[in-house]
Amino acid sequence: MNLPFVKKQPVFFFLISALLITACTKITTTDIGGSLLPPVDGVHTKEVFFDVISKNVKDTITRISTNDIHSLGYTNDPLFGTATANINLELKPTTFPFIFPAVKDSLFLDSVVMVLNYKGAYGDTSQNLSLRVFEIANDEDISFRADSIYPTNYALPVGRELTENYAAKTVEIKKLSIVDSTTSFKEPTINQIRIKLNSSYGDELLHKYDTLTAYKSDSDYSRYIKGYQIIAEKAGNSLMKIALTSTGNAADTNTKLALYFRYQSKDSALGKLTTAIRYFRCNSVSGASTNYIERNRSGSQVASYLPSSNANDDLIFVDANPGIYSRIEIPGLDTIANKVIHRAELIMEQVPDITSDKDNVFAPPNLFIAPYSQDSMKRFVLPNDVVLANGVYGSITNLFSFGAYPFKKIDPVTQRTIYAYSFDMSRYLQGIITRHETAYKDLILWAPLNEYIYSTSSFNLLAGIGTSAAPLNPPAGGRVRLGGGTNTIHKMRFHIVYSDIP
Repeated sequence: MNLPFVKKQPVFFFLISALLITACTKITTTDIGGSLLPPVDGVHTKEVFFDVISKNVKDTITRISTNDIHSLGYTNDPLFGTATANINLELKPTTFPFIFPAVKDSLFLDSVVMVLNYKGAYGDTSQNLSLRVFEIANDEDISFRADSIYPTNYALPVGRELTENYAAKTVEIKKLSIVDSTTSFKEPTINQIRIKLNSSYGDELLHKYDTLTAYKSDSDYSRYIKGYQIIAEKAGNSLMKIALTSTGNAADTNTKLALYFRYQSKDSALGKLTTAIRYFRCNSVSGASTNYIERNRSGSQVASYLPSSNANDDLIFVDANPGIYSRIEIPGLDTIANKVIHRAELIMEQVPDITSDKDNVFAPPNLFIAPYSQDSMKRFVLPNDVVLANGVYGSITNLFSFGAYPFKKIDPVTQRTIYAYSFDMSRYLQGIITRHETAYKDLILWAPLNEYIYSTSSFNLLAGIGTSAAPLNPPAGGRVRLGGGTNTIHKMRFHIVYSDIP
């Protein structure tokens, strides 16, 4: 133990014995940036490990906008419990007043189909999912507005079922991305989930409404037709990623309600019918949506950790929002004497599930860690190590180098491939040592979507977590069980490579 590493304090010998372990060997804890670090030789360059305190805190909810990827499906995980993800949305004509090409008596229904834009899946895609479509109950007291972003626990009342013959649609996930010759009205069906609805509902859309009622204006349409619920039955074991709004692709595979019909035009020969289609789409400006996600932890391992009586949990559970977040504390950082920090990293490793094969189908999420101020009750970016696009606001530009993405390694005990994370906190620690900046007691670890946190502890400017192309995680898509601060095999720890200042 190198006592000059810390400031001399009367009681610090006891603290350092509990928190600090030194080793004059080569760096073996991480490969990230290893080629850029000077080798540990025990004289000029050294390394130490700080113990950490880790605690599972609670389940949280999040908000999902219409432009965000939505999740749809059902999962059953022995470690984390079950998750059921349903979608509520408005699908409307693209223009108002909305007019069919012929009078009502000359319109003849072929079919009406709910089409969902499939963007991938999380979980066991070898198992089929079962979906049903309902109306949202037309209750004037409920709030379902395009100008609102609803939380994932916001429930809407169920109306009548619209699924054809009232039988659930079976979705074979593995076939959704297969390219074949199947088309629907000259439209490729690849990456489409197509749910046929009752013909009686299609007849309503053709014959019940007109420009004096629902088809008069956008607001009138919302009064007559509240929207649709796509509900997953408790079957299968995966969540599909669904895009509600246009992706800009030339092929029309966006989420919509497709109304196929024939009509007798004025200029056509007697008895000759023209085939047509009209799409009712989701529009982020005028169309509301929610992604209702219900988690049930009963019977799972995590149930005994939320909460647990431990001051320092040996297992840390994190799943993509809406999910569990944890609190991490690294004691003793503000007691370190003046050093040059080459690398400081918070290391955490997955604890493999040897009782099942679920680690193979439930991929780990991307994680983020941020300080939390008890005074301001705010989460904000880690000083000095998180880079923002515009200096003090905008999106985060160094998610990879900061350590948000997991990397693979071999577990020395089970010889399985596991995932690990290494959060770069080098400049944060150097600021504490040389500039006496604040060593924040509470760090929050979670798996966010497209969320915002404060850029500093004092400014009210916001920083976006995620990228311009995609959120950091899809809703509820990802989970990982990590070793905590008291885990004997996969111990969470804070690793420092440093040099003394003569």
